[in-house]
Amino acid sequence: MLGTFTRTAVGTATALLLATPLWAAEPGAFDEANFSGTATGTYAYEAASQFPNTNTKGISGEGEFALGAGLHLQGNAGYNYTTLPGTHLSNWNLGGSSYWRGQMGRAGFVVNYTDVNLAALGSASTTNYGAFGEYFPNDDFTFGVKGGGFSGDANGGYAGVSVTGYVFPDFAVTGGMGYTHLNRFGAETDLSVEGEYLISEETPFAMFGGYTYSDLSDGGGTVHTFHVGVRFYFNTDGFSTLIERHRGGTVGTIGTFGPRGLTH
Repeated sequence: MLGTFTRTAVGTATALLLATPLWAAEPGAFDEANFSGTATGTYAYEAASQFPNTNTKGISGEGEFALGAGLHLQGNAGYNYTTLPGTHLSNWNLGGSSYWRGQMGRAGFVVNYTDVNLAALGSASTTNYGAFGEYFPNDDFTFGVKGGGFSGDANGGYAGVSVTGYVFPDFAVTGGMGYTHLNRFGAETDLSVEGEYLISEETPFAMFGGYTYSDLSDGGGTVHTFHVGVRFYFNTDGFSTLIERHRGGTVGTIGTFGPRGLTH
């Protein structure tokens, strides 16, 4: 199960988004909620070539406040419980982010603490810190990057890129590539795809599902992860499409740490 410790994240270009004049967009040129949030429930099944297969159930929540002039503060928390033959593990995480959002995108910083209980093997914890950015070139696509490091019982770095395409305003498909390096333990490369559909703009429940292929270095083999879940969006704006909730609400996965075993 060591492979689940290392998952998701490639692309180091956060600084490129932060430096581009795209971020000169007028923050007050669009309406945004004073508060936005999500509540999410997820089930994941992992089939590994070198380790026992696992089942994970998780819950998480995010909430963010608009401070004015495009500035936002966000808090997030989550808990996951994983079963595998003969044992189990669980983890919880607590963190936050600060970012600036304009018409053409957003960029910010994130800090997150994760504690993993490995049943009979004890527990381990790590704190990650990094930066992220998203670019909104039009109504059809969103491009994202993230990168940073982590320290504690596990040390290393991570980076990731993603592209979200909106088939129509309430249906999104996201593809991502990620890389995570653990000092003295090797690395993991991930390719992922996820679809999300907002069932109702009035009662904003969404369904999502996806797949992640993970390649573990140093003979760690591969892992195939399938996940499904439901998400509830809430804010002070009332009716909104999925694309509006993605861009005008919480930062979602682009602001999270990479390894799936620590964050899902």
